[in-house]
Amino acid sequence: MPAIALLGFLAILYSFFYLLYHFIKKMKNKERALSKKIFYPSLIGGIIFFIVGISFLDTGVQAKLDDEIEQNTKLTTENKTLKLENTKLEKQITDLESEIKETASNITEYENNLKTLEEEKKALSSEKDSLNKQISDLTTKNTSLQNEVDSLNTQLASKDTSTAKENSNQSTASTSSGEREDFANCTDLRGTYPNGVPAGHPAYVPSMDRDKDNYACER
Repeated sequence: MPAIALLGFLAILYSFFYLLYHFIKKMKNKERALSKKIFYPSLIGGIIFFIVGISFLDTGVQAKLDDEIEQNTKLTTENKTLKLENTKLEKQITDLESEIKETASNITEYENNLKTLEEEKKALSSEKDSLNKQISDLTTKNTSLQNEVDSLNTQLASKDTSTAKENSNQSTASTSSGEREDFANCTDLRGTYPNGVPAGHPAYVPSMDRDKDNYACER
């Protein structure tokens, strides 16, 4: 269609040049007449071709303009959508940054707690060592005391044996002398014989030998 408009434009231009040529020639020859077969067909045909071409040309331009407007509308819509998505992404980034800060704060708190626990562990370990040392010292002291108790028990047993032998000797001596001793009860007897008397002793009375072990009023 642009070719038709161009052809019409050239025809109109040709008719104007022909008209100008006619006036120049008529100045020399006043009897010269304008050729209607050349001027009018070229002028009218050029105008028709030019109008038709321009109309179609305008239609193409309008279609392109409509396409451009439609594309612009689409781009505007896409731009708005992208802006919304960008806003959402910015909000997500802000939320992620807040989470990162919170996580970093939690990590710092956990590290501090871990340091505190390590210090408490060291303190407990030191206290445990101290308690173990005290237990060891107490065990050693207990062993020493137990040895002393065993020694005292041995000495006491030896003393009891000596006392029993002495009482036996006294009983034998009393028996050999043939003198009988009478006591009202064990309390009265222990006043003279603190550890009691064996069977055969002048002070021995079966009623005072409650466990029947041939030893009366023993402690």
